[in-house]
Amino acid sequence: MKASKFVVILAAAVFFLMGAESSYAQMKIRYVNSQRILAEYPEAQEVQRKLDELRASYEKEYNQMLQQYDQLAKELQSQSLLLSPEKKAEKEKQLQELGMRIEQYRIQKLGPEGEYFQQNQKLTQPLFDKINRVIQQISQDEGYDFVLDVVQGVVLYAKPEYDITDRILEELKKGK
Repeated sequence: MKASKFVVILAAAVFFLMGAESSYAQMKIRYVNSQRILAEYPEAQEVQRKLDELRASYEKEYNQMLQQYDQLAKELQSQSLLLSPEKKAEKEKQLQELGMRIEQYRIQKLGPEGEYFQQNQKLTQPLFDKINRVIQQISQDEGYDFVLDVVQGVVLYAKPEYDITDRILEELKKGK
């Protein structure tokens, strides 16, 4: 009786594995290179250009403020022996206030929740939504079970013929 149970369990396991193997054989898996899509898609390039310009303008203003701070600090240091205690205290207060304004500016413009971050979200989210819609549409039209992104590190190896990045770029450039 024990031998017959073993044979039944073994037969069930083999049947299960054969069924699982045939379902894997029928799966259609493709991959994309999201980094290449962002690098080659004109709309993504335009968004990146706008973000780069915004960041550069914030950094330029921030660096000007830092230069002003350095200049004021050097002035205070070079004149500290010549200044009256009141003037020295006044300049130190100006320096401290400027330091606080610089830090506020950095946080407000370039910080993790700052204006640059908000603009980045505002400009990139519609772009990512559009790219994802095209990937989903092509996947549904062509019957893909999975589409993986090689940039995200989930694909360790894939044959080049399974790369649908060009197809995605083609559709995006058509204006879908």
